[in-house]
Amino acid sequence: MNSYVTYGTYDYLLKLKEKHEDENVFLFTNPDGAALYHETNGTTFFKNAKKYEVIDSKGDVQNPGFVVLNHIPVEESERAVFEDRFKNRAGKVENEPGCEGIRILRPVANDTYVVATFWDSETSFKSWQTSEAYETAHKNRHTSKGLPKTIFSGKPYLKTYQIEKPESV
Repeated sequence: MNSYVTYGTYDYLLKLKEKHEDENVFLFTNPDGAALYHETNGTTFFKNAKKYEVIDSKGDVQNPGFVVLNHIPVEESERAVFEDRFKNRAGKVENEPGCEGIRILRPVANDTYVVATFWDSETSFKSWQTSEAYETAHKNRHTSKGLPKTIFSGKPYLKTYQIEKPESV
């Protein structure tokens, strides 16, 4: 499966989404702008997009209200180590209340992976962040058991978005 992300104005992306209602597309918004996310086994209808291969997918994401995109720049030579760690991750966030799914996205044209977690609400995400499960999932961070800093080609960063829900929901 492939995943594509394109950025633009809310109005433009909303029209694009509405033209492709039969596709698996989500409209993300935050105070900085808007993004359109497309999952497909084929190609995208986006003219300009960041392309990712979905290397791990858990959960049937149907109607999320919130998404967290964890952008993680990884050295080319360390991709296998990174992917193995994330495929065998500890916390299993997808089993947490309110989490609809997770996607591990391998970049096609750059070095930044994206770990996308889809939630029913921002409240559910914040509850997970203060849970024992979160502590377990991140217990090795900044320790010798965690990923070595040399694996990263840049500083990871998080972006959060509200997800436009259909009016019929």
